[in-house]
Amino acid sequence: MSKIQQYQEEMNQSIDEIIEKAKTLPEEVIRWKPSAEEWSIMEILCHVEEVIGYWTRELVRVIQAGGTEWGRGLQDEARLAAVRQADQRAVSDVIQGIEQARQFANEQFASLSDADLALEAPHRNPKFGIKPMTFLVEHFITEHLANHNKQIERNLKKYESQQKA
Repeated sequence: MSKIQQYQEEMNQSIDEIIEKAKTLPEEVIRWKPSAEEWSIMEILCHVEEVIGYWTRELVRVIQAGGTEWGRGLQDEARLAAVRQADQRAVSDVIQGIEQARQFANEQFASLSDADLALEAPHRNPKFGIKPMTFLVEHFITEHLANHNKQIERNLKKYESQQKA
């Protein structure tokens, strides 16, 4: 199995887990915020929907350019807007959006090779320096989605603890 196929499989597994959890939870739980600073599961879902498309487009853009500065900060407007809009969105629409983002990512990944992922380019944040595109996929797609899956689990445990109290 190629590295790009492995990444695709990891991405799809995390997305499957996130979607399956979301489909089984009552809306009250999905929209519950553990604290003012933490995201609700709905906010996480909206972020996941946006982030899959963003990082896939960024990956393809950098590869097509043959290497160029890439990345974004935590204050990126599209990232923030996705989370801000969570209260106005229906859970089913966000799940559908995640599925569409997954389809787009899978189509883009299928067009890439392991050689494409070896391309090195500078991240906008100097702390990351020059990284191969494997770093972009691992850090900002596969690990990122797995971490949000764990974040959903933490929210659920906090919700259950609150209900018992």
